[in-house]
Amino acid sequence: MFLLGNKRDYRGLKTVMNMMRCGAVALLITGTWGCASSERSTTVDVRALPAPVIDISRYESFDPSLYPDAPLDTLATVTHDVPAHLMEGRAAEGLRSEVPGFRVQIFSSIERNAATEAQENVQIWWRKQHDEGTVPEEIFPEGLPVYNVYSQPYYRIRVGNFLSREEAQILHSVLARHFTDAFIVPDTIVITR
Repeated sequence: MFLLGNKRDYRGLKTVMNMMRCGAVALLITGTWGCASSERSTTVDVRALPAPVIDISRYESFDPSLYPDAPLDTLATVTHDVPAHLMEGRAAEGLRSEVPGFRVQIFSSIERNAATEAQENVQIWWRKQHDEGTVPEEIFPEGLPVYNVYSQPYYRIRVGNFLSREEAQILHSVLARHFTDAFIVPDTIVITR
């Protein structure tokens, strides 16, 4: 009802509001002037002041020169429980890892029994070749690693663990004389550090 009243009440309210605004501005200006000073402020650099000299001889009677330090024994033997291979930086020695590499595939079949037989045959053939000396000594002297890899629907007989295709090529040239279908394939291999 007040807002819907006559225009004179509205103008009176407007006048009161304007007076309040002016009073607030005047109060703000007065407060700002009151905080201001006519003098310039100065700052003192504490680092430039001389440090006071404190004579502690009145309080302390200890003379450290009476207690000279003995030299440290630099040839002391250290005993510990750390294994020797860790101390020598051989922590990963003997660790088996699976990494991307290459193998030579010599057989593939849907029949599991045929793949198992081919795996046994290649191991027997390798031992015979090694005994006869027809393969280089540096190629797997402890025995040929042969893997029966199943990837549906085929059983694949793969040989070796090689980090590069060039290394696999050496074994491929030996195997290709007996296994004419042998070829190099990328595979996940097992290495022992």
